[in-house]
Amino acid sequence: MKGGLFRKLILLYLLVISILFFLVNAVAPRYVKRKLLENTTEQLLASTEEILRSNVLPMYEKQSSASDVTKVLYQFSTILHCRFILVSEKGKVLESTAAGILEKAALSRDILATTIHQDVYLNGISDKRQLLILRPMQLDYKVRGYLGAMVSMDDILRERDLKINDLNLLYLGVIFVIFLGFFVIYVLFIMQTKKLIRIAKAYSEGNVEKKETIHTNDEYQILYERITFMGEAMSRFDEYQRKIISNISHDFRSPLTSIKGYTEAIKDGTIPEEMREKYLDTVIYETERLTKLTSNLLTLNTFDQKGMLLQKTRFDVNELIRNVARSFEVTSKKKKVGIQLIFAMQEISVFADYGKIEQVVYNLVDNAIKFSHSGGEIRIFVETKGHKAIVSIQDEGIGIEGRNLVKIWDRFYKTDVSRGRDKKGTGLGLSIVKEIITAHGENINVISTPGVGTEFIFTLPYTEKKDEA
Repeated sequence: MKGGLFRKLILLYLLVISILFFLVNAVAPRYVKRKLLENTTEQLLASTEEILRSNVLPMYEKQSSASDVTKVLYQFSTILHCRFILVSEKGKVLESTAAGILEKAALSRDILATTIHQDVYLNGISDKRQLLILRPMQLDYKVRGYLGAMVSMDDILRERDLKINDLNLLYLGVIFVIFLGFFVIYVLFIMQTKKLIRIAKAYSEGNVEKKETIHTNDEYQILYERITFMGEAMSRFDEYQRKIISNISHDFRSPLTSIKGYTEAIKDGTIPEEMREKYLDTVIYETERLTKLTSNLLTLNTFDQKGMLLQKTRFDVNELIRNVARSFEVTSKKKKVGIQLIFAMQEISVFADYGKIEQVVYNLVDNAIKFSHSGGEIRIFVETKGHKAIVSIQDEGIGIEGRNLVKIWDRFYKTDVSRGRDKKGTGLGLSIVKEIITAHGENINVISTPGVGTEFIFTLPYTEKKDEA
C-alpha cells in the first residue's frame, strides 16, 4: 500500500533513531566536555583558594622554602588528581608536583593576569594542553608569587569518553525500548488496522458475513462497530433496491400486459363492437393505475433527494376532510360503502401543509374504501386534546394481521390478501402518509383486527380560532 501506515511508522522510528545517533555522536561529546570543564574549574577554584589560604600563605609567612611548600602540595595533588606549580611574581616556575618541567619554564604576563585558562598550552611546562587555575599569593598587600593547579585536557577528554560510553549504553537501551514499543504498536494497532481494512473490504465487496470481530474497548472497537453498521445498512439498502425493482416490475407488468392485450384485440377486430367500450374502460383503468404508481414514485423520490418542503398555513381540517369525502362519493356508492363524518367541534383549525395533509387523508380514505366489504361504513372522527388535533379514520374491512402491522409503512409492501383482492394498489400510499406526518413532527398509529376492521389515527398541531388573524 503506497504511503501505508506501517511504512510511515517505520520512517518515524528511523527518524527518531537517527536523531538519537546524531545526539550521541555530535551533540553529546561537546555537551559533556563543556560540563566537565565547568565542574573541574569550579572544583579547582575552590580547592586552590582553600589550599592557598590554609596552607601555602601561612608557610610563606614562616619563610618556608618553596620545596617545603611543594611537599605539602603533593598530598593535595593526589587527592584532587591535579598538578600544582609555584610561580614567582615575575612568572618563573619555581616548583612543581610533577617531574619533567624545564628549569627555564615561565609563564607570560598575559597568563599571569588571568585566573582561569581552559585548553591552554604552557610552553616548557607540558607538551599537552592544560586546564590551568592560577591564584596570586599576596603578603602585606604585595604579590609574592602564584599558586597554579593544572589538569591535562587529555584526562578530561578520557573522562568525557567514559561518560559518553555510559551514554551509549543508555541510548542503546532507549533504541531497544523504541523497537520493543514498535513491536507492541504493530501487534496492538497495525494488526487491528489491517483487520479493519479486511472487514471494510469484505463489506465493499458485498460480503456482510461477520468473519472477524474486534474486542479492544477503545477507538478501534468504535470504528469496527461503525463499519459493521454501515456494512449492514448497505446490505439492507441493496436488498431494499432489489425489492423495489422486483415490485415495480411486478406492478408495471400486469397493467402493461392488460393494455397491450386489449389494444391488440381492439385493433385486429377480435372484440365485438358492443364490447369495445368495456375493454377501453379496462385500458383506462390500468392506465390510471400506472399513472398513480408513477406519481407516487416521483413523490417519494422527491422526499428522498430534497427532503420534504412544507408550506404550513392555518386551515380548517374539518373542511379539508369534507372535500376529500366528496371526491370519493362516486367510488363509495359504487362499492356501497358509507362515509360518516364526526367532528367534535364545528371548526378545528390546524397549522400544517394543506396539500400534504390532503394527500394523507386521501390515501387513508382510499385504503379504507379499497379494503371495506360491500355495505360497510367508514367513520372519520376529529377531536382536539390539548394542543393537538386528532384525526381517526376507521373502516369495517378485512383488517391486518398483527405480524404485518409494522411492515405496512414499508415502501411497496403488500400483504398477500392485498395482492389478491386489490390489483390497483402500489404499496406506496402508506409510505407517503408516514413520511408526511413524520415531516410535520407528528405521530400516526394503526389499530387493526383481522375480519373486523382497521383504524388509522394521526395528530396535527391544533390552533384555537382566536389565534387566527
